[in-house]
Amino acid sequence: MATFAPTKLTIRFVDNLPPAERDELGRVLSYSVRDTLTPGLMVVVNANSKSFAVQRDLYSEDRDAQGRRVKLGTRRVRLGNAKQFLSIEAVRAKAQEVTAQLRAGIDPNKPAEPKAIPVPKKEFTFGQALDSYIDRCERKARRASTVQGYHNLFERYLKDWTDRPLRDIGDDTLGVDERHRTITKNNGPVAANQTMRLVRAVYRHARRKLRDLPPPPTDAVDFNDEKRRSVIVTDWPAFWAAVQGLRNPVTRDWYIFLAFTGMRRGAASEARVEHLDLENGFLHVPNPKGGPKRAFDLPLSAFLVEMLRQRIKENADVFGKDYPWLFPSHFSNKGHITQAHVTGEGLVNPHALRHSYATAAAAVGMDPFTIKLLLNHQLPGVTGGYIHGSALGATLREAQGRVSAYLLGQIHGNVLPLARRAVA
Repeated sequence: MATFAPTKLTIRFVDNLPPAERDELGRVLSYSVRDTLTPGLMVVVNANSKSFAVQRDLYSEDRDAQGRRVKLGTRRVRLGNAKQFLSIEAVRAKAQEVTAQLRAGIDPNKPAEPKAIPVPKKEFTFGQALDSYIDRCERKARRASTVQGYHNLFERYLKDWTDRPLRDIGDDTLGVDERHRTITKNNGPVAANQTMRLVRAVYRHARRKLRDLPPPPTDAVDFNDEKRRSVIVTDWPAFWAAVQGLRNPVTRDWYIFLAFTGMRRGAASEARVEHLDLENGFLHVPNPKGGPKRAFDLPLSAFLVEMLRQRIKENADVFGKDYPWLFPSHFSNKGHITQAHVTGEGLVNPHALRHSYATAAAAVGMDPFTIKLLLNHQLPGVTGGYIHGSALGATLREAQGRVSAYLLGQIHGNVLPLARRAVA
């Protein structure tokens, strides 16, 4: 077998090396020649081929008690067939690359782990986010009319966003602001603000689950100024005359009921006879704004009790004894009166009567907490959470009586009628 001392390898030298011999059993007696310039570089000669290789120690990134890197062993790394290299410089460059890997704790002989193919993230669309938000609202027992309002805003102003990725909307702050300004121009400032509030609520709800979403794009929206309703009843005799001018007696009583209780028109329209307790002077409201969890008992003054007693009697004569609605209507497919069926010159918007009622309650010196309880508003702070209006029945009935007395005094010049029919 040929033996060679370490030498400065060259391509010519490698080409002239004799092939490896075989022993008496026919086994190839491979040999190697080390390079004197590049540590660890060698040429390995077999019977029919020659290849370059690097042999160096492999160390782990871990260290022993003395702070030295832990040796994992010696590795011989094949660089390739000698014929594929055109120059010895290319061989030495390749050897240096492998040596650097070994020094870094990388074993070139170890098969590379297959790279995981990234699974594209499924984009969450606005339509899906809206469905999730509405599902939350329904689970929290929000009023059906509130949920329907969300659907209406979506269908009217955001339908083209159904399949749009939420992330895309989050990055498109200019486009979202443009949508707000377009709705403002075409449909008014209130509609635009309501639409953007829905977008904000849906986006924030989704962002609690998808933490890598951009900030809400509505942060860039300049919301329109919305003036609170400033129209209230100041001329109560004129209001009374306008109400009495209505042809439908149910409509007349509905308007009076709103004025003397401050109830929202939806809850008042849906009032049922079965929820009325005339003996104790309360109307149970099971599903007000905010859903069933905000259910409350509306206190009734003596004036209101008498008016509703007479209303039930007249309803039985016209609609039948078992008709369920307190303010029924033959013209509504719901069976009860709605705003769409109420008209009358000189009448304010039904919601303005809520403002008028609150103003009247303040006029009689009622404290803000009591006014909030009568209007079924959320009481502020921790203390508010401790106050339960349902346990203040007698107190709230007395407060309701004071408001009724004040309004009747305004209407009739401080001459309070003994019974409803005397003032109708």
